[in-house]
Amino acid sequence: MKWIPILLITTLSLSLFSCRDQNDSKLREQLPAEYQDFADFYERFHQDSLYQMEHIIFPLEGLPRQADSTLIAGGAFRWQKDSWRMQRGFNLESSSFEQQLIPISEDLIIEKITHKVGDLAMQRRFARLGEDWYLIYYADLNRVKQGGGISIDGGF
Repeated sequence: MKWIPILLITTLSLSLFSCRDQNDSKLREQLPAEYQDFADFYERFHQDSLYQMEHIIFPLEGLPRQADSTLIAGGAFRWQKDSWRMQRGFNLESSSFEQQLIPISEDLIIEKITHKVGDLAMQRRFARLGEDWYLIYYADLNRVKQGGGISIDGGF
């Protein structure tokens, strides 16, 4: 029975990143005009694996899938370049996930992707460093509290 949640999360995670985002205009609509360069970056980030690797600050802070409280409390988890799994664009229209892009400042955008009816979510943070955007944080798919709060780190 323990394998069922693992299978569900794996399936949802694969479906989340298996399709390319065919509606780039939706992303652009979510962002104020001054962030349109981020939309260009976001599209290229998901299409070009070399570009993606060049635009991630490794070791990357974040959380693995199904993180537990012990791992969170340790605060030492980092994604490593040699074990990074490429992230691809996805089609939100045909998935059961919703995306929210939250500009925090001119140089920081938080992306939250949550399951529409479930208790799963992921989060990425992107920062403009110099003239380019970079992925600076990635919390993989984890269970979250009702109301949007992540149950393991408060980051959602």
